[in-house]
Amino acid sequence: MENCMVLEWDHIEMNFRSYDNITGQSIVGCKAVLVGDQVFVVVAQLFGGSHIYKFDESWTKFVKFQDIEVSRISKPNDIELFEIDSEMFFVIADSSKAGLSTVYKWNNKGFYSYQSLHEWFRDTDAEFLDIDGKSYLILSSRSQVPIILQWNKASKKFVPHSEIPNMEDVLAVKSFRIQDDLYITLTRFIGDSRVMKWNSKQFVEIQALPSRGAMTLQPFSFKNNYYLALGSDYTFSQIYQWDGEKKIFRLFKEIYVQAPRSFTAVSTDRRDFFFASSFKGNTQIFEHIIIDLSL
Repeated sequence: MENCMVLEWDHIEMNFRSYDNITGQSIVGCKAVLVGDQVFVVVAQLFGGSHIYKFDESWTKFVKFQDIEVSRISKPNDIELFEIDSEMFFVIADSSKAGLSTVYKWNNKGFYSYQSLHEWFRDTDAEFLDIDGKSYLILSSRSQVPIILQWNKASKKFVPHSEIPNMEDVLAVKSFRIQDDLYITLTRFIGDSRVMKWNSKQFVEIQALPSRGAMTLQPFSFKNNYYLALGSDYTFSQIYQWDGEKKIFRLFKEIYVQAPRSFTAVSTDRRDFFFASSFKGNTQIFEHIIIDLSL
């Protein structure tokens, strides 16, 4: 629909209302970035270049701040934001054969191209991880297994570290923590998506979830309730809940969303919501409620 819609919680009407619209061409991603007390939105587009918008308090809306140098970006697929040693970065994963996934860095005036990662691999997603004080990026791609890059503190660049074997054609990778344990989800469109756990040396599989047209397997949580949302383009999307005793996810609920592309947890001061964005239909907002059945 060629826009990024910004919604605001209305405390009187008790719903989300439209606040601002950032327009563009074939927008594939909008990512909010907080730098100090400034709010930016990175807008990745298939055509017309990608841009950064900044929230202008005098206008109370988002205004264009800078164009992103995208000579190396042909087909952006994902934006991932991260911080290393108090410096802000984001990476754009490029899914074209001729594209270069690129890391951008904040230099107090704007975000500028900092490092090109590997080329020719049709990257689908990037996920930043902090493991034992070290910084890593996982890149998934259409044409090889996910690779893990480690931040080199001397050169201040990402260098190849390892790969996740036997997981070709991964569309998305997400990380989450339950207590002190680190997990990742690997999304496959057809076949088995997987949940993996870090065992101090590598990621090992703990659970396979059958996928039917899945574009995302999104972890989210409200307080001590941990969930996974597995999207489906062909049938109902599935919500799994973490079983703390068995240490696996169990099917909790099915929801119908047309061609879901992302799931996001949003909390106000008193209520918890779950956004499901749709490629073909309306974005849906669900509320997470806990019912006391002991009465």
